[in-house]
Amino acid sequence: MNNKKIASVRGMHDIFGEDHYKQQDIIDNFIKVVSLFNFSPINTPIMEHSEVFIRSLGNVSDVVMKEMYSFLDKSKDSVTLRPEGTAGIARALVSNGLTQNLPQRYFYHGPMFRYERPQQGRLRQFHQVGIELFGKGSYFEDCEVIRIAYFFLKNLNILDKVLLKINTIGKSSSRNNFINEIKSYFNLNKKKLSSDSLKRLEKNPLRILDSKDPQDQDLLKEAPIIYNFLSKDELDNFENIKSLLSSIGISFIVDPFLVRGLDYYSDTTFEFTLKENQKFAILAGGRYNDLVKELGGSQIPGIGWAAGIERLKDLVVKIFKNISPVLLIPTEKKYLTYIFDISNKMFLKGINNQIIDFYNLKKSLKYANKNNAKIAIIVGEHEFNNFLVSYKNLDSGEQSYLDQEELFNKLRYA
Repeated sequence: MNNKKIASVRGMHDIFGEDHYKQQDIIDNFIKVVSLFNFSPINTPIMEHSEVFIRSLGNVSDVVMKEMYSFLDKSKDSVTLRPEGTAGIARALVSNGLTQNLPQRYFYHGPMFRYERPQQGRLRQFHQVGIELFGKGSYFEDCEVIRIAYFFLKNLNILDKVLLKINTIGKSSSRNNFINEIKSYFNLNKKKLSSDSLKRLEKNPLRILDSKDPQDQDLLKEAPIIYNFLSKDELDNFENIKSLLSSIGISFIVDPFLVRGLDYYSDTTFEFTLKENQKFAILAGGRYNDLVKELGGSQIPGIGWAAGIERLKDLVVKIFKNISPVLLIPTEKKYLTYIFDISNKMFLKGINNQIIDFYNLKKSLKYANKNNAKIAIIVGEHEFNNFLVSYKNLDSGEQSYLDQEELFNKLRYA
């Protein structure tokens, strides 16, 4: 028999204790904020046909090329654990005939999967919250989703730690002209590119602009700027976004190299990064006007964002008060019915309680102290025969006999 301990899969963590409460608090805050802006919940499967992501994210994106958990199921269909939330929701919009009543406003939260090198803030199973807005493609919608992200981060009390960056990458025709130009520029400077950017040069040169490698950063200082390749309408739209954001008090900086890592993006892109480390994004998104059509639907513009819960958790400063349960200790099995009756009444009154079935007072009190319990309710022969309990304050050591009415009055003020 093999008794070797089985560890969790690399890059996939168990979440419990204070970490769990912190993550749940972020989700609760998120739901509270987005619900106030009339976004509705949606859940999509964590597994989709691989084509959903290959079509939407692009064959040459880093996610599709290197990071997807894809495999053949028993029917020999290629399926993938979702690496992000947007494509699945766009697919659901088409699959469920939801494109006839626009706008549609959705929010989601859940696990995502990418085969990446695990490091701080980057796991192979990670959790996100996000919103998607399908509508007309107006600059109002761009500002609306950024505004909601702003209030979400404000509600978490971390706005002072982050910086909003915005950009536009135009529509496909303008972007293609720009890509040809930067491809020529980088080909002339091939020897100065990082190894990762050399790989991207032929397949996805736009991603070089998003490189964090210092080697590439020097080259970018002299690289062509996308705004010189955009149409007047595209530039005017971007100006309208900047003007509206400024007028509603949301500060930002313009970053012409912010392109985002997924191929479905067009026009507006944005991200909130740490002020102290602007390479570290905690919330990011953009517009994807062709995604729904790419997945078999009509030409329906969309825009949205996602935020990593693990990354947010490390920024949120919140002390969670440990709510100690009242521990119920029967000294023998024959007192269980009496103990269950008391426990049921505590449940109905909203009192956190736990029955300890050691049937050994010393062992039970040791467990109580180890778990920082404050109150123990003990039932032995005397208590059972006289319809009493023994109430023990584990901090002070005070102990007294109480009937049930006295017990619940005391617990009310404990």
